[in-house]
Amino acid sequence: MVASDIYTIAKALSKEEFIKLSDMLRSDIKKSEIKLKKKYELPDFTKEDGLRYLLENHIRKN
Repeated sequence: MVASDIYTIAKALSKEEFIKLSDMLRSDIKKSEIKLKKKYELPDFTKEDGLRYLLENHIRKN
């Protein structure tokens, strides 16, 4: 199933049923404890490192 199909069906529910559905979905999400991937941490760059990178890779001499 596709989320957009479910959304269309959920929009057709009465307001009370829509609230019940959203409460059930929230409780399921809390139980499942969604784990996000850890972001790759970049090393600390100095201003000099940034300037050196720009000069070497983006600013060209004629």
